[in-house]
Amino acid sequence: MIDPAIKYKLQPAISVIKRKSIHINLNLREVVCVMKRYPVILMVILFTLPVVCLAGEIQRIREKGEIVVSLNRDYPPFSMIKENTPIGLDVDLAQLLADSLDVDIRFIRPETYDQQIPKLLAGESDIIMAAMTRTIERGLLVNFSEPYFQVSQAALARRELLPAGANAYFDLLYISGLRLGVKTGTTHEAFAKQLFPSTAIKGYPTTTAAADAVLSGEVDAMVADSPFVQVWLNTHVKDYRKVAALLTPVTKEYYSFAIRKGDPDFLNWLNLFVDQLRIDGTLDLLTYEYFEQMSWARKNGTGDEKLNRALFLKNRFIAQKQAMIEQRRKAFKGKGDNYE
Repeated sequence: MIDPAIKYKLQPAISVIKRKSIHINLNLREVVCVMKRYPVILMVILFTLPVVCLAGEIQRIREKGEIVVSLNRDYPPFSMIKENTPIGLDVDLAQLLADSLDVDIRFIRPETYDQQIPKLLAGESDIIMAAMTRTIERGLLVNFSEPYFQVSQAALARRELLPAGANAYFDLLYISGLRLGVKTGTTHEAFAKQLFPSTAIKGYPTTTAAADAVLSGEVDAMVADSPFVQVWLNTHVKDYRKVAALLTPVTKEYYSFAIRKGDPDFLNWLNLFVDQLRIDGTLDLLTYEYFEQMSWARKNGTGDEKLNRALFLKNRFIAQKQAMIEQRRKAFKGKGDNYE
C-alpha cells in the first residue's frame, strides 16, 4: 500500500503521466525524469491506466470489428448514392481498407464539407475518405496519408459569357459581374475568395448543386476540382452548347485520407495501404472504371463487363506493347527504301 503522504507529493508527476498518456504524446524528458525519481509509482500508474490510452487506432478498430468512414456528399465519381447504396472511387477504396483490416464498414456523410474534420475529431468517424485536399491548414488538425489522386482547380461556365478561346479557371476573371457557385467549406471556396469579391461568391452544400445552378442560370459559373468537372462534362453532353468546361491545369493539388493525430503506427500502415494500391494497379483500375468506362453513369445498369485487377493489368500490358510496336514501326518507316 502506498503511503498517502508520498502519493500526495507525487500527484503532480502522476497527473503529468496520465495527461500525456491520454494524448499518446509523452515528452521523453518528463518520462525519464519521473522514472528515475519514482520507478515504483510509475509502474503502478502504467498498470492502472485505461486500456484505450495504450491501444492504437488499428487495435481499437479491429477489436470493435468496424471502421467508420466519412464520405463526401454527392461528389461524382468519388462518392454517390445509387439505388440507396453508396458507390464511387472513394467507396471502393474504403471497402478495400476495411477488408485489409478484416472489419465491417459503416459510412457517414456529413451535411456540409466543413463538418468532416470536426466529426473526425469528435470520434464520430475513424477516417475521412472524401476526396480531401491536403493543405497545411488542415494539417494542423489532422494527419494526412500519402496522396492517392492528383487534381487541379477547374470550372464550369456559361459559354456565352466566356471570351473566345477560354479553357482555364483564370478565364473566369474576364467575365464582368461574375456570379460564382462553390461548394462551401472546400479549397475551391478558399481559392475563389482569393480571386473574386465575396459578394460574387455563392455557397452550395454540394458541387452537384453548384453545377445545377449554372444550368438554371442562378450563377454564371462554378468551380470544383478537375475530376468532377471532367465527369460532369462526360455525363452532360446535351448541355455542351450551354456550358463550357475549363480544364486546363492551373494548380497541382492532392487528395489524401485524414485521421486523428497521435498514432504514427496507423499513419504508417495507411501510407503502406496507399502505396500498395498504387503499385499493384488498383488505383489505375478504379480510375479507368470511374473516369473512362463510366458504367456507373449508365441508367441501364453495369453495361460493360466489370474488369478485375488482373485482367485490367493484362490489357494495359498488351496495350503498352502494341503502342511500343507501333512507335517502332513509325520510327523505321521508310528506312528500308534505301536497301536493295
